[in-house]
Amino acid sequence: MRLGNAADLAWAQDTVSRYHYLRQPVDPRARPMVYVVELNGWVAGLVMIGIPHATRCRGWWGYPGLPTQWQVVDLCRIWLDPTLQAGGKACRPEVVPGFVDRRGEWRPAVASWAIEQVLRRVQRDRVSLWPPVYPERPYHIRLAISYHDPRFHRGTIYRATRALPMYTNDQGQAIPGPAGKFGWAWRLPEPHWGWQDIRILRPRNLRLAL
Repeated sequence: MRLGNAADLAWAQDTVSRYHYLRQPVDPRARPMVYVVELNGWVAGLVMIGIPHATRCRGWWGYPGLPTQWQVVDLCRIWLDPTLQAGGKACRPEVVPGFVDRRGEWRPAVASWAIEQVLRRVQRDRVSLWPPVYPERPYHIRLAISYHDPRFHRGTIYRATRALPMYTNDQGQAIPGPAGKFGWAWRLPEPHWGWQDIRILRPRNLRLAL
């Protein structure tokens, strides 16, 4: 997996518009970025990241003591070429990550692997691409989220990565949110580095908060 550049982002927007079940690109106002999944030099999938549209979500961000909207990333599009998915030509234990279930059957786990890879590096990469404008305010990414529409899939990839359900019933079980989608979240640790300590890929004009 590698961090994509501007050309990769354009490809990703076109790809999700044609092949992702939502059939629409990520809104540029979400400040999207993309991770590209490659297999032996072949572009085989993507994970697109943006900021959430909502400025606040009770219990998760935007309220006192919680991360700000700018400290949250939304894994808003995940797409894998069918070749890597169950039944695909490259979907074999010696090629892609997977696991053996309780019945002894091997199952691919490319999507959950991709999510875990993103979570390991998104804090540094996000700040590298979008360095803080107001450096005295919190800017480290502290929360990653994603949603799934139960009309299209069951959200198994999120459960496999130990994501926390954002909406639950009285028994703590995951339930759909107000928009009918399940929300999932991963809390990320506070980094021990500042924006000055990493390579900045896109310069920004620093401002002082009044």
